[in-house]
Amino acid sequence: MTSWPRISIVTPSFNQGRFIKETVDSVLAQGYPNIEHIVVDGASTDDTLSILGGYTHLHVISEPDNGQAEAINKGFRLATGAILGFLNSDDTLLPDALIWLAGAMGKGSAPDIVMGRCRFVDEEGHFIGIEHPSCFVSHLRVLQVWKGHFIPQPAVFWRREVWERCGGMDEKLGSQWIDYDLFCRFSMRYRFEPINQPLATYRLHDHSKSMRCTEDTRLEEAIRISRKYWGPVWSLRFWRLATSLLWFRLDRVGRARQLIALAKEAKRQGKIHRAWICAVPALLLAPDVAFYRIVYPALRERALGSFKSALDRWRRLNRIDPRTAVYMDHTDVWEDGRVGPHLVLRFESIEKVKSILITGEADLSYVRQPFSLNVSVNDRRVGLKNLKENGPFSVRFDLKEPAPSGQITVEIRASSWFVPHFYFKNGDLRPISWRFQEVSLNREM
Repeated sequence: MTSWPRISIVTPSFNQGRFIKETVDSVLAQGYPNIEHIVVDGASTDDTLSILGGYTHLHVISEPDNGQAEAINKGFRLATGAILGFLNSDDTLLPDALIWLAGAMGKGSAPDIVMGRCRFVDEEGHFIGIEHPSCFVSHLRVLQVWKGHFIPQPAVFWRREVWERCGGMDEKLGSQWIDYDLFCRFSMRYRFEPINQPLATYRLHDHSKSMRCTEDTRLEEAIRISRKYWGPVWSLRFWRLATSLLWFRLDRVGRARQLIALAKEAKRQGKIHRAWICAVPALLLAPDVAFYRIVYPALRERALGSFKSALDRWRRLNRIDPRTAVYMDHTDVWEDGRVGPHLVLRFESIEKVKSILITGEADLSYVRQPFSLNVSVNDRRVGLKNLKENGPFSVRFDLKEPAPSGQITVEIRASSWFVPHFYFKNGDLRPISWRFQEVSLNREM
């Protein structure tokens, strides 16, 4: 690139000495030739200032302020860049993020706002295999925050004129949703253009603002902010949003699930009349949930040939929800024992390994068939297991060459997966393939 656009990053900080070095280093490590990094500190009393003093390239302001919003506004009043973004003092940029950004925004016809992908990391900075949901549809969809919030703040950057036209942070708000309020205003006038590249990390830890209150409290605060932008009560947008929120609060799906559970229990007890009394209102409340809970598994089990293939093809026509896409790199066993399409397990062994035994449980009601598990040990494929029936399974794979002692990596890739929420509307957006029980190693003695 012949001319590198100037990029200004503002970092608000207060008593974040534990994380601030990693944040600053992640910007410095970009190697970007035209970067301005401004840290606005609220007069920290920990070791933040001594850490920041070790960097000569930083523009540091440290004085009391009224919170994160004021700090960010203060930083952007000093910023000289053509492209702006803010990075909290416990988040980081990923390698080459600014190079990607300059490539996307450094041309005359480039978008005014770009949005990359953002990885969740734990307190120690390790990627947990899950990304922040990242999707922009429209201003209306941004306001429907009860459907899920899809804008990953650390990975969003914009041109200076966007900030100047839409105004800065609302300093009257608490720190929890100041970025959501800003993006509501941005989306009124601009689109968020996606970059299909991880640009930043968002750290999850006990002291982060997103972890200090309950999910319900956060949502209610976001809805309060959303209402500011609904428009006048006589407008079509107001009533579209009001109806959507009412539908959400009625929780028709939750009520339908309860009725379906009651109907199934009544049927099990032979109370067919009561089963119908529960099933009919469930069907009226949420016909999609009733269909997938009751009709679809039986229909698919009995379907043959082309009809079963048609059911699978129809299911695949539904695009991956962006809230599901963020789980595709998760390679651990979930807390409920479920497993996604790619499982990675690591073991330490002092002896060579002759074989491995995998036990689990299959539910083929919703995954595409034929369903199989492809197994590798230390990057060497050791076998394939086709699962044709629901229920527990156990399969042993003998290794042609025993795996040497040391770290043993077992990878299990499933041929297909399903998203529970697609069928049950239960909020579970993970890609699920099977249920894990155990992987054991048979060692040479």
